[in-house]
Amino acid sequence: MAAKKQPTAATKPPYTGFDGVAGGTTAGLTVLIRTLERVTNQGLWNNGAWGVRDMKGKPGNPSVHSTGRAVDMSWRNVEGPRGDGPNAAWRAQPYASACKVIDALVANSTALGLEMVIDYQPHPWGRAWRCDRGRWRKYDHRTVSFAPGGDWFHLEISPAMARNPEGMKAALALVFPTNPPQP
Repeated sequence: MAAKKQPTAATKPPYTGFDGVAGGTTAGLTVLIRTLERVTNQGLWNNGAWGVRDMKGKPGNPSVHSTGRAVDMSWRNVEGPRGDGPNAAWRAQPYASACKVIDALVANSTALGLEMVIDYQPHPWGRAWRCDRGRWRKYDHRTVSFAPGGDWFHLEISPAMARNPEGMKAALALVFPTNPPQP
């Protein structure tokens, strides 16, 4: 994996959040979803993308899922029709394996237009990374629904990357030139 140099405090991109309702999942997000599913051999899988709704537990606050720029990628091991499934190392340590992939996305956030990642798993109340602060914040009180213990990552991309599937494809090819990182 090739890591990109991250922006300094003065050049960190702004966080967009909700910016209007889209008619479906954006093309750039679709490329991100399909690539993550492919490079992890379904170790990460789409647990939900576009849907017009409020944020869970926050009535009146529209979800970024409504914009077509957010997806929940689950790392939960599920038997079924998802292809061959992840390799034995992934199956043995699904959360650790998923974290390696998420770390690669965060390390290349500028190129990917990655704006936010929520990790619902850690105790006491999960954690989140945002582009405008450039670091993870571990929550010490209930901030997001389903934490702790959620088995997915919430990912949000910028409006520019959402509209640029070719740019997303090119950026992901630099992040995952062959295979995803192993635990």
